[in-house]
Amino acid sequence: MTQAHTNQCKKPNLNIKKIKMKHLYILLFLCTTAAFSQSKKHFITITFSDGPLQGTHTFYPEKGNFASQANIEFFEGASNVNASKLTTESGFQVHYINRYFLGEPTVGTHQPKPSTSGCGSLNFIDLKGNQTYDRINGDFTGCSTTKITKVTPWKEGVVKKRRVVSGEFEDTLTMEIRMDDGSKNTITSNVKVSFSVNQSKMK
Repeated sequence: MTQAHTNQCKKPNLNIKKIKMKHLYILLFLCTTAAFSQSKKHFITITFSDGPLQGTHTFYPEKGNFASQANIEFFEGASNVNASKLTTESGFQVHYINRYFLGEPTVGTHQPKPSTSGCGSLNFIDLKGNQTYDRINGDFTGCSTTKITKVTPWKEGVVKKRRVVSGEFEDTLTMEIRMDDGSKNTITSNVKVSFSVNQSKMK
């Protein structure tokens, strides 16, 4: 076999290796993107009528970030919708939000569980330094009812079983806004909140 024939035989092998490496890089990119993209099954949407956050914002858990979660818990006769470190598609983050109501999360209208400061709270922190405020602390002071609109069947897991709980409420939110210059301002806004969150319990 001539040298030319030998080179021709080797070239296809090199091409195959290049193709395999290209596919490997593509697969690695897709896996990395999936690991840190947002999950759309669970979310919290908040609409503010007034204030620096006026408008509608939908927040999702960030995949790959264990601290970024949206859940509902039932304890001592009351339910708590709670979420932390959720972000919008543009990267805007709600530091935490929680909402309390009486009874288990079943479809229907539920009465509020009041506390000393209201029936839940939320918090925003300007971590990126691109907002007009430094921090916003808010309390749901209207203590309106919470409506559960949908509850999926339980799905069995190895240790826990899980389901998705969806609902909504409208309330009055009293916000203390701390500005970048250190000044504080308190405003009241009407808010509409809808949610689709995870509930889990031991088997």
